[in-house]
Amino acid sequence: MNILLVDCNFGEMPGHTVRRVNLKGEGGLVPVRRLLRGPDASGEKFRPDLLVQMEHLARRIFLSGLEELDCPKIFWALDSHLNLFWQRWYGRLFDLVLTPHPNLFNSLPAAWRLRNDARPFAMPGFGRAWRSHAQRRQTAAFVGVIDQNRPRRSRFAQFLQQRHHVDARPLSFQAMLDLYDDTRILPNESICREFNFRIMEGASCGCCVLTEDIGEDLHAHFEPGKEVLTYRHALELDELLSFFSVRPALTEKIGQAAQRRVQMNHLPEHRASELIRIFRSFSARTCAPGESERIFALACVQWARGNPAYRKHLPSLAALLERQDIHHDVTAMRLRLLLESGRMEDARNLLSEILAPESCGPDFSPDAEASLDIHTVCAVAALRLGDLPAFQACWRRQHGKKTELPAPANLFQGCLAWADMLARAGRLCQPGFQFDPARDCPESALEMFLMAEQWIPDEENRRLWVRKMTECCDKTPLLSLAVNCNARRSLDAPEDWRASLDYALACLRSFRLEEGLAEVEAAYGLARNAGQEAEFRLAADRQGIRCTRFTTPTGPRSFPTFS
Repeated sequence: MNILLVDCNFGEMPGHTVRRVNLKGEGGLVPVRRLLRGPDASGEKFRPDLLVQMEHLARRIFLSGLEELDCPKIFWALDSHLNLFWQRWYGRLFDLVLTPHPNLFNSLPAAWRLRNDARPFAMPGFGRAWRSHAQRRQTAAFVGVIDQNRPRRSRFAQFLQQRHHVDARPLSFQAMLDLYDDTRILPNESICREFNFRIMEGASCGCCVLTEDIGEDLHAHFEPGKEVLTYRHALELDELLSFFSVRPALTEKIGQAAQRRVQMNHLPEHRASELIRIFRSFSARTCAPGESERIFALACVQWARGNPAYRKHLPSLAALLERQDIHHDVTAMRLRLLLESGRMEDARNLLSEILAPESCGPDFSPDAEASLDIHTVCAVAALRLGDLPAFQACWRRQHGKKTELPAPANLFQGCLAWADMLARAGRLCQPGFQFDPARDCPESALEMFLMAEQWIPDEENRRLWVRKMTECCDKTPLLSLAVNCNARRSLDAPEDWRASLDYALACLRSFRLEEGLAEVEAAYGLARNAGQEAEFRLAADRQGIRCTRFTTPTGPRSFPTFS
């Protein structure tokens, strides 16, 4: 079998002819036919039976012309927690998406889903010699980028240093592995509750990995409780670190089990064998040329929209859209770009064209999910233009004959009502998309709520907005934003112990330990005053908050122990 690997790091594949292409120093659009050229002047092309492209973490590469290949094509998405907003488009050009984060892909709403479910396929580990924990000099260590773009990780680093005297810092790859070889415990934080590289790196080095409970994406690769340990928030992590830091025999048992699992299942040669097995389990379902070109153009434009550093490429990428046939996806993206580039009069004209009665053909009246796409961007355009009648027209179009639902009476109500509709459709957020409420066009409920803030008419509606924002944030993995929303909600309901407990939990999930503990204490005091201690006890227990060191506002009585 002929296999074309683009930026992939696999082990050997005996019995197969493998062409490995490393696009060093490149980025942007790369024609796939260029990768097939022969090594000499003979002109003989490489004819792959399988193409695998691995996402390159330092640059973005989009392979154009994939529809020209009649072989199965696989995309290996490694950083979906930061790039899902464009990978949900680009992944459709492939027959299969492999990723450490299949739950992110498979939980997308129907209109944003891939042609096939994403399959679990984590990055490989490394073959490292075993080192006894009795010989390791570091109790705990953490290596990772810490900057203003990662506020939750900054809190995590502060927590580790202040509570356990662990310095979190960036290191070179080799220095990191050497440090982990000398470390018993590796506490791990993830950006979006994803299975990240650090889990595999720590396990490869035989560390006892303490990681956030990320569900099935972790279970697919390691057994929690035996090969890794999990926590839900800072209080549980604090307890785990305190307990295991003085028990090297226990950390060794877990670290050894993790390293054994890596050596049995997660080395590069295992990934190579697994890839061949996967290849034999499915067949190519190549998109039609017109559809492939459209999806490719939309993927490239979405990528540039989502990162301020790459918006300079939008004018040239937008030209890709102009070459596409009329389609609701293309029309929706064209309208977004007009709005985001400040071409408001052109946006108004296109909106009028879409809403005109004669535009109600198949291109602008697709199935319900697709209809929500085109109607959402039209609703956003009407809101940006301050055109309430146009917004109400979008509302009526989306709801059809459901006349029992009155159209919102102002821009703020319109924003909230449309956000609720997007939330019901499962379009809660777009991980990785750097949304600017003043510029960008919302596609998700959370983005629509963020845009609504500018139109809040009074204090009563501000409290409504806070409540809805909080409810939405609590359903997403965007934990830093959830802290701010829950703080506002708690201030708006100073006598509600449940709001105070929710705020405490948001703090604990964002590694604000002391703030979280103080808020738990406050919530307990409110519950006692309301005669609802039992309800509080159950609610706290469900979240793993069982602590004996609190005192009540009325005296030095111990906080109840939940057992």
